[in-house]
Amino acid sequence: MNARKETLDSVRLVAVFFVIGIHSFPLFLVADQNLVRLGFIFNQICRFAVPSFFVVSGYLFAKNFDHAQPLKRLSRTSKRLATLYLFWCVVYLLPYNVALIPTDGWDAPVKFAHWHFYMWTLSWENFLFGGAKTQLWFLPALLCAAVISTPFIYFRRIGYLLVLGLILFGIALLSSPYRETPIGFDPGFFTRNGPFLSTVFFASGVLMAQQNREPRNRLVLGYVLTGVGLAWHLAEALWLKQYYDGPTIYDFNSGTLAFGIGAAMLGIYAAKPLQSRWLVENGKYSLGIYLLHMFVMDLLYPLNRILASNVLWSLVLPVLTIVLTLQLVKFLLRYAPLRKVLS
Repeated sequence: MNARKETLDSVRLVAVFFVIGIHSFPLFLVADQNLVRLGFIFNQICRFAVPSFFVVSGYLFAKNFDHAQPLKRLSRTSKRLATLYLFWCVVYLLPYNVALIPTDGWDAPVKFAHWHFYMWTLSWENFLFGGAKTQLWFLPALLCAAVISTPFIYFRRIGYLLVLGLILFGIALLSSPYRETPIGFDPGFFTRNGPFLSTVFFASGVLMAQQNREPRNRLVLGYVLTGVGLAWHLAEALWLKQYYDGPTIYDFNSGTLAFGIGAAMLGIYAAKPLQSRWLVENGKYSLGIYLLHMFVMDLLYPLNRILASNVLWSLVLPVLTIVLTLQLVKFLLRYAPLRKVLS
């Protein structure tokens, strides 16, 4: 396996850790407001993660695209993503969280499962594009991007695909992080989900798959975009937070475009830090960790409820979550039937 292919898995594993950093909210509940602000900054630093997943997915989709049978790749991808989405939505409807019993009673796992069912079926939008658990929205969003991109790839009109992706991204910007600004609007649905955020990043990956220039120059561009995107994203997030009464945190903003694409490029063009032996060896487990990390966090919830305001625990939780989830995924992959839904 060459370094370039190895680092695709490596960058996804790094991104998964930062996704866990988003979902564990380190420093958000501590007493010191300076640390809370630091927690907000860390949360925003993590926001390259899911966009970079979309970029890498678009790159791999286009690399394996067969122009002689244009629907073959799409059919295989669609079936896989739909199966993963439905399977994991059902898993998260099970009363698995027995860790709640000591504090909340014997019926707590059933109530917990019922809450997931309620949230999943709250609206058609959430049922189709959200899922029964926070992280599962990624799967239908990726499916939407693949469906939209297929005809553009087949007719070799990637430029038009990028334009469409930018339009959808612009709608998402104006209706989500910019909703409370003078140029924002409320469309009545959540535009992070579905094709709005995913398409432009997926299309960027497709574009990279079509190019055969010297990777070294691309890698330099990846570092530049990552650095500029990080600074841009943070500055924009702090500006929106200070001057407009929007969400407590932002899933993305305009700076995320450069940030997410740049971070993915480091994996696509084999950045040296991503060739770390540990990352290479464990990168293949990134999908399983992504799908299961909320399961592990749910089991840790009773402990987190007690220690949430503790600074040390707040920092340990994301690290503990990825370590435990990695071990759980490795254990479950011993069983052949589970390999199709974990890797």
